[in-house]
Amino acid sequence: MAGTCCPSYSTGDPLLDFFYILFNGISEVPLFSSPLNGILILAGVLLASWRAGVMMVIAGLIGAGMALMMGAPYDLVTFGLFGYNSILTGMAFWSGPFVKSNRATFAISIFGAAWTAVSWMAFAHVMGDWFVLGGQGWAIPGFTSSFIFTTWAIMLATKRFGHNIWPAPAQTEPIVAAVASGTSVSKLMPGSSNPEPEHSFRWTPKEFMIAVLKGVSQVTFVENWKTGIFWVVGLTLSFELLATTYTAPDGTTVSRLFTNAYTTQWDPTSPLYLAGAMALIGSAIGAGMAILQKLPTAEIRMGLHGFNQVLVMIALTSFVPLTWQTFLYAVLATVACSFMMPAFQNLFGRWGLPALTGPFVFTAWIFLLGLAGFQYIPAGIGWARP
Repeated sequence: MAGTCCPSYSTGDPLLDFFYILFNGISEVPLFSSPLNGILILAGVLLASWRAGVMMVIAGLIGAGMALMMGAPYDLVTFGLFGYNSILTGMAFWSGPFVKSNRATFAISIFGAAWTAVSWMAFAHVMGDWFVLGGQGWAIPGFTSSFIFTTWAIMLATKRFGHNIWPAPAQTEPIVAAVASGTSVSKLMPGSSNPEPEHSFRWTPKEFMIAVLKGVSQVTFVENWKTGIFWVVGLTLSFELLATTYTAPDGTTVSRLFTNAYTTQWDPTSPLYLAGAMALIGSAIGAGMAILQKLPTAEIRMGLHGFNQVLVMIALTSFVPLTWQTFLYAVLATVACSFMMPAFQNLFGRWGLPALTGPFVFTAWIFLLGLAGFQYIPAGIGWARP
């Protein structure tokens, strides 16, 4: 199929289409479609937790199934766009770190994955159409906003359910507990409302690298540095395994058996397979900033201050042509996200809610909308400038 951006994974072969629906849906969690990347991400998640891996598959297929039953464009389904948000919603409950794993949370995961398919279409309409129709704005991706909206709504609701879903909150002196965000502060600095930093742990290059890899794996709520390695390898080998004809930026027609999924938003013929490097850079910036900010060491070591930065770095170097200006722009956004994460923890932790990928979405939206006025930064594929 000819095109200037993204291939069609609709082959007409039910088994092959199923393969693309499943693994593209998983691969879209880090924001682009690559079956090979999806396979390696699933393998890494299964290595850490069979529950997480099983729910990743179930939730992704439920999201896609709902889209098909409701008549969503088939090409969007095979491309994986109805899988990734449903995957995150499903994994936030039964197999996630926030609530207990039982029959109630399993049912909630299934329902949440189905609901998220509708939420995805709603946010795709809002962010993709409302910013253009009748206005002077530009459409931008919804990213993981549908997962955030659905998951926060369900979490707030379940706090009133008569089911054994939420673990008892940790009690400290003074009580500053946020079960959902994994924070627990017990001592304040003298004459200050800020927490006393932990001084007993000493950072080494090895411990920092482990934290960075965990930051990558935490995109799907998994705290495992080995899973992070699978992610980095998968992101680096982010091929679109499909024979496709593309129109290159210079107007020439190029046919390839596989293309670069990471750069397909702006140049599918590009040799820059850098998504794995961008993920590591994003997580390293997040961990480094958290250390400088003296955020709780336990949170940094768990990777909680890396996963939003991973997504920001990938988003702003894959939806925008990669130049030295856009790279620095992405780094600036990633640093800004390192302020948004504790801000979201502080704000939503008051209701016992996790930050989820809220810091990433908010930061990415601001920086993508800002692109419209910066002429030295090239436009993306239709959404950055008219």
